[in-house]
Amino acid sequence: MLDEALAGFLSELREAALYLAAGEGPVEPRHPGLVFLLLVVGVALVSYSPPLPAAAGLLASMPVLAYAALSRRGPVAPVVRSAAYVVGASALVALPLLPLHRGSQALLFLLRVSAASAMVASVAALVGWRRLAEGLGELGLPGEIVEGLSLVARYVPLLASEMLRLLAARRARSLGRPGLREAWRLLAGAAGELLERSMQRATLLGMAIEARSLSPLTRGRGRGGGWAGSAAELLAYLPPAAVVAVEVAALLAGC
Repeated sequence: MLDEALAGFLSELREAALYLAAGEGPVEPRHPGLVFLLLVVGVALVSYSPPLPAAAGLLASMPVLAYAALSRRGPVAPVVRSAAYVVGASALVALPLLPLHRGSQALLFLLRVSAASAMVASVAALVGWRRLAEGLGELGLPGEIVEGLSLVARYVPLLASEMLRLLAARRARSLGRPGLREAWRLLAGAAGELLERSMQRATLLGMAIEARSLSPLTRGRGRGGGWAGSAAELLAYLPPAAVVAVEVAALLAGC
């Protein structure tokens, strides 16, 4: 059961990463740094907020996903299914709260996870993974980290395939059927090893590509312009802005 769920999750993760790496999203924000910063602020507020801001972020993500699905050539189903796997895993984590008669806390936990997953998935599908990485560059992070994050989406499918092969090899070497604790230990060890090497591999690949070119790996920062953008561009700010607005309104009402 655990192996089947893990294989399904890795397959969906591979498809979602291929989807994000294949395109740049239908919207090109003029300020990717502002998009990334507001997204981080919105997710942070959702993680510690009461139910109303989390529900606002979840609902505000729906039109963003709908626009991304209508504007892109391929469906956004891989991204949505990957977020659904995260919510499903969070539901398993929240199950021990039910026998303790803490169902409201379990529901709040699931609402927060669902809102954060929907916000990240919708903005990533709308603007593309590369532009989110460019947002880090606008915030002052070193170019090596930005280029490394840009290449992570291309390496995630390879890492998912590696994980499947590694788990299959370890399962074949085991003499009996591993218990739940042993299965989680093997999974955590393999995942930690692969994720630790992913950033290093992406950075080395970026350095190799830059060494073979005559100029650094620089990209355009958008079309320029003022802070005001088109309605489609404003959709990138909608989920975190909804969370911030509801949180501020709740604070003002409490005062």
